Amino acid sequence: MAHVVVVLCALARALAVVWLCSACISTGSARSRGPEPGLSVEGRTLEASVLGDGPRTLLVIAGIHGTEPAGGPLVRRFERELQAAPERLSGIKLVLVPELNPDGLASGKRTNARGVDLNRNWPARNFTSTERHGGDPLTEPETRFLANLLEHHRPVLVLSFHQPLACVDYDGPAKQIAERIARACKLPVKKLGARPGSLGAYVGEDLGVPILTLELPAQAHRSSEDELWRRYGPLLWQALDEAFALDPRPAI
Repeated sequence: MAHVVVVLCALARALAVVWLCSACISTGSARSRGPEPGLSVEGRTLEASVLGDGPRTLLVIAGIHGTEPAGGPLVRRFERELQAAPERLSGIKLVLVPELNPDGLASGKRTNARGVDLNRNWPARNFTSTERHGGDPLTEPETRFLANLLEHHRPVLVLSFHQPLACVDYDGPAKQIAERIARACKLPVKKLGARPGSLGAYVGEDLGVPILTLELPAQAHRSSEDELWRRYGPLLWQALDEAFALDPRPAI
C-alpha cells in the first residue's frame, strides 16, 4: 500500500510540473539562494546548495568523515542533473551538503582538524562525553553549520552518505523508506543501531524525522563519477519521491 502511495504522489508531481516549473523558467534557474556559508576549523568553506522552494525539504549530506569521500561526487552530480531538469523539483526544496568535513577530506582523516568525530558530536539523548566526541554536543563549527541548516530548513527526510559497510541503515520512522531506497540501489537494509551522539540518533530517534545512512562500499570512491551515478543515482531520484510523499510539517 505504501508503494502505491509513493507512485500516486509521483504522478501528482508530474501533473504539477507545468505550473510549478514555470517559476523556475522565469528566473532562469532552479537554484534558490542558500544560507550563508560557514568555515571549518582550518578555514575551508562550508556551503550548502538549495534548489527548489516546495513545502517539503530533502536534506542530503556527504563527507562527514574524511575517509569516506564517495558521496561528494554523487551529491554534486545530483545538483547538476536537477539544474538541467528543474521540473523534477516540483513540490520539493532540496538542500545539498557535498562536504561537511573538508579538513578531514583534505588530510584523509575520519575526524575534523580538532580530532572530533562529527558524527558523534550531536545533542542526542545517547551522547557520551569523550574527547573524540567533542566533550559537549555541537562544539565543532561543522556540526553547528549543519545544525543551523536543520533548524532553518526543517527537512522531512535526511540522507547521509558514508562508507564502507555497503548497506542502507536508518533511524526514526524510516524502515519502509529504507526498503524502497535499497531496492533502487541494490544495497541491503541493515539496522545498525544509533551510535552515541550520532546524527541518526539525534534526527531520527530524538526528533522523529526519517534519516537514512547510505553506506556505500569501501572501494566506491575509486569508481568514476559516471559509474557512481549509474549505480546510486536511482536512490536519489527515489528519495525525491519519498520526500514528496511525507507530511510537510516535520518535527524539527
